Amino acid sequence: PVRIQEKSGKGAEDEMPRNIERDEKEAMRRKEQLMEAGFRLFSQYGIENVSLQRVADAAEVGVATLYNYYQTKVKLVIAISGKIWGALWKEVLEEKGPEIFESFTAYQYIEFYTDQIIRIYRERPEILRFSNNYKNFISREKVRGEALAEHLDALKPAGALYHKFYEQARSDKSIRTDIPEQQLFTSVAIAMLAVAERYAQGIVWADDHKEAHTQELEFLKGMLLTWCRTPENLGKQ
Repeated sequence: PVRIQEKSGKGAEDEMPRNIERDEKEAMRRKEQLMEAGFRLFSQYGIENVSLQRVADAAEVGVATLYNYYQTKVKLVIAISGKIWGALWKEVLEEKGPEIFESFTAYQYIEFYTDQIIRIYRERPEILRFSNNYKNFISREKVRGEALAEHLDALKPAGALYHKFYEQARSDKSIRTDIPEQQLFTSVAIAMLAVAERYAQGIVWADDHKEAHTQELEFLKGMLLTWCRTPENLGKQ
């Protein structure tokens, strides 16, 4: 005899949200796999030298699955960059606590930024190697504007804080404000990050054969902070 299954009282509409949630979790897991595999390979071998097929193989998924989430290499590397910098910012807040910035001046915030770059160089140089490869790749591909949103959005919280401190510096004079806000921070940020990236990749004009150049980065940090100070604050600790 055919058994008639009793109704549980749950219709298709009850199953649908669970299926959607399950699919979303699976999609997120796949994306994480692909970004982690891409990050490892791009950091080590360079972005141009690694095919999407190789990324898919390293993530143990089919290349069709990769294309389902990231239709181009550009989209994948932008997603990776956004994830990296967003995660670093989150780690800082979790480690230090958001209240760390409450009593900061603009000078202290810039000093904090330079210290973080040096810390990344010491502890996670692969991030700097990826960052350098990323910038070169994005430049060669001529990626502009909205296409970079996923990367730029991750930097917005840090930028918003800097804006607050720069405005504060108009009265507390902790840094010079004769240079436009964006120009000053961009100059410091690019200089510090670019030099750290080159040291992380071993691209340096030096014959000392040192494995680490933390001291040189400390020197650069000191020069940049001196440049940022107002004349009346030079020499103060």
